[in-house]
Amino acid sequence: MVIYVASKKSGKRKGAQLTLVGGIIAVVAISIAVICILGAVFLYTSASPLMPYSVRLFNFRTWIPIPNFGYDWTRQAISDLGVGPTSFMFNVGLMITGVLCFPFFPTLIEPLGGTRTAKIGVFLGIVAGAALIGIGAFSEVASFQHNLFSAIFWILIALTAGVLSYATRSSTIFSKKVQWVGYFEFLGGWTLAILHLLFGAIPEWLMLLVLVIWVYALSSEMIIKGKAV
Repeated sequence: MVIYVASKKSGKRKGAQLTLVGGIIAVVAISIAVICILGAVFLYTSASPLMPYSVRLFNFRTWIPIPNFGYDWTRQAISDLGVGPTSFMFNVGLMITGVLCFPFFPTLIEPLGGTRTAKIGVFLGIVAGAALIGIGAFSEVASFQHNLFSAIFWILIALTAGVLSYATRSSTIFSKKVQWVGYFEFLGGWTLAILHLLFGAIPEWLMLLVLVIWVYALSSEMIIKGKAV
């Protein structure tokens, strides 16, 4: 009996440590993405007097240099940062964030009770992370691959948030607030994706904002609950 209780406490402590580590990884990952994206926006003008501009010639896309007047987030896609003067910062930041998805998402399985729903959400999150690496590896210059990985990422990350939020119903780690933030990311992500196709840049930035809020909310609770045990 004593051995069983000790084993149970040890298992709980290990689970808490894993939750804490997962939360830290998530905070680091999303912070790298935010810093690199915003850093690219702010340094876009100062980094180079010229910027690439996309044109079509005989059904082929090419890039020509034009004067750099700075990045305009109200009309330029986020991915435009991946071919500008700060492309290295942007693309590498996305790839690092994608790589960190691999160790992060599996840490959610135990806090979510190891359910089938949790495992599906974790799998979707890992694939979304791989797609994020693809976005960084293939800039807009490689338009087909870039658009493909972008579509996969935004679709799967919204689906991941919805599935994982549904899995939190039986979890004692995550609060209802985080659950509803995840549902908001799921519904908001799909809605804004459609609006992005219709209206361009601003809905895409809102998609990013909603995603960042969800990841910070999720990871904050993982760190707080992991430290508490």
